[in-house]
Amino acid sequence: MIEVGSLTRDLAASVSMAVEDELDWEHLPHVHRTSFRAASLIHADRDGWAADVELVDGTPMQMQVKVDPDRGGYTNATFAGGAENGRAVVRFEETGTESCRINLRFFIPEGSGFPVEAAGAFYRDLFTRILDEDEPKMIHRAAALKAGPAGRKARRSAAMADGARVQVPLLCPHQGLPLNCEPDESGLMTCPWHGYKFDARTGACVHGKSRGWTD
Repeated sequence: MIEVGSLTRDLAASVSMAVEDELDWEHLPHVHRTSFRAASLIHADRDGWAADVELVDGTPMQMQVKVDPDRGGYTNATFAGGAENGRAVVRFEETGTESCRINLRFFIPEGSGFPVEAAGAFYRDLFTRILDEDEPKMIHRAAALKAGPAGRKARRSAAMADGARVQVPLLCPHQGLPLNCEPDESGLMTCPWHGYKFDARTGACVHGKSRGWTD
């Protein structure tokens, strides 16, 4: 692999929150809907994950994330046809209790024929956009963890298709992120962060790994 570029950026999130975000494979086609159409998990544990992903243009590939042993960085590699076609090597620097600096280095296979300058520009643009989309999620997630269970009790009124009003949470019961969505014609609310679906009348989670707000 040859290095084709780098990117350094300050984030309003701690290193641990940034690592947690990278381990969250489920958000790819929702938070990053301009880049990914779908993601199907192969395996995951506290040290990383692998998933089959589909880009918005329909291109299939496999993505593998491996967190460094010291939890201070990670490697994100992509594969097509069983061969690695790109890699981002990431390290973090703590800059405050709720801030960090992310340093990314980008690599492609030697002899790929892809111009180095163009590859570097592609990765910088891609990861700049991904970080723009990820940073608000990390900030909301940190706030939810600080607030604890009490923060998830707040409710608002939402309109059903038949005109009825129901009380729904301000925050998604999955990770405490803002539930910025409305019931559809069938009465389901789809969380914009992970695509989890909830019955607005009962609070039951009908798609995803959450107990909803029925308890």
